[in-house]
Amino acid sequence: MAAMKKQLWVAVATLVLAACGGSDNVQVRGKVTDQDGTQKQDIQNVRAFAGEGLGGSGSVSAASKVRASSVGPNGSLTLVSEAAVSAQGSYTIEVPAGQERLVLQAVDSSGAVVASALLDASGEVGSSTAAPPMDSESSLEAEVFTQMVVDGAQAAQTDTVDLRARINANMAAAAKQGASSAETIKARVKALAEAVRAAQEAEVRAYSKAGVQTSQSALFSAELSASAKLNAALDAGTGVEAAYQEFYTELAAAAEKQGAQAQEQAQGESSASVAFRATVKARLSAQDAQPLVDASLRAAASAEARTSGAALTAILQASAAASETSTQAGTAATALHSSVSASTTTAAAVQAFQSFSASVATGADVKSTVLGSYLGVNVTNQLVVSGAVQATVTAAATLDAALDTAVKAAVTSSQTDTTKLATGIADAYAAYATAVKAQSTALAAFGTKATPAVDILLVAEGSFRLQ
Repeated sequence: MAAMKKQLWVAVATLVLAACGGSDNVQVRGKVTDQDGTQKQDIQNVRAFAGEGLGGSGSVSAASKVRASSVGPNGSLTLVSEAAVSAQGSYTIEVPAGQERLVLQAVDSSGAVVASALLDASGEVGSSTAAPPMDSESSLEAEVFTQMVVDGAQAAQTDTVDLRARINANMAAAAKQGASSAETIKARVKALAEAVRAAQEAEVRAYSKAGVQTSQSALFSAELSASAKLNAALDAGTGVEAAYQEFYTELAAAAEKQGAQAQEQAQGESSASVAFRATVKARLSAQDAQPLVDASLRAAASAEARTSGAALTAILQASAAASETSTQAGTAATALHSSVSASTTTAAAVQAFQSFSASVATGADVKSTVLGSYLGVNVTNQLVVSGAVQATVTAAATLDAALDTAVKAAVTSSQTDTTKLATGIADAYAAYATAVKAQSTALAAFGTKATPAVDILLVAEGSFRLQ
């Protein structure tokens, strides 16, 4: 009976689209799935449960049609188009060309939302585009975006591509774990919405401090190509891991086009990570929310590991470092990424960053570190370099104290002042950078290597702070 109803929906929808389809429309293809998601941070797998609009098992059989809506002030949804869902979960829906940040919702026969997804951009006139598969991950992303607008964010100024990069399948699976009511889930969505909003503001302010003038809307526009390619790959269902790696690479390239080089990107992500993690921990303090907190913190660690490793590699490439040093740095970056990806607890991710810092600059024997290799440290100059390293460690401790002050001034268990938080974090990191860069004077004897050495110190101790 359910299959017959779906076939009827397909027939009706086809007639409607034939009657009202226009030359200014774009065909969007997609599918509803029963999965948790596709962006995996680690090997841990916590099953999600269907219901409350967050997808999961049973979504395909429950979905009868898909609605495409734009998001207006206060998070209100305005219907743009709708289409039927096949018995296998696939659909094709026509939407106007040139639309951005659409919310796609799969609904059941009563109109209740089963799952949802974000369509960052519909595409050009006459084109065909793919939507992200609807699963628990995509549903959480759509709910978080809508909540951000409800809370006061402007839809047109929100980077939904960045939002999708910050939320992964583990977070989506954990979002319902231990939740006893719909209100509990809504509270978790709201906390994540505040965390993403704070992260995006902190990133832009960090860029500004580094001399990079951009905005979330500008970054979003630059990232749309990466989003479209990822959607197409996920819709095809092949090479998912490779598709995400290409996605992250293209996001980095998009930021670079906005003027943010690898080191500025690392600084921006570090600031965003602190804002995100601090908000999640403060707003989700209940014991039953800890699986979501842990998954969220590890997701932030994974993003920061990518940018920190890339920054270290870029610094050495730009300074024409010896091949041995570059290889050592590549090994450290790879180990960081692998360890964070394999972590099943936040503590394990913290340890990965500590090991990274030690191998790059702060190890007991500075001669064996990446920094030591780059500078050619020996018994004659070892004390000078060790002094610069110790000064950086001290600056990092001061940074942690400043970040803690900024967080306590802006985040409580009931609300987050995202602008105040982002400003405090950006100021703290700027002061840290100034303190570390002052070590270029102590390292002046190394000539042109002094500045890259300071940049290495910034990455080594500036990553994943306020743990």
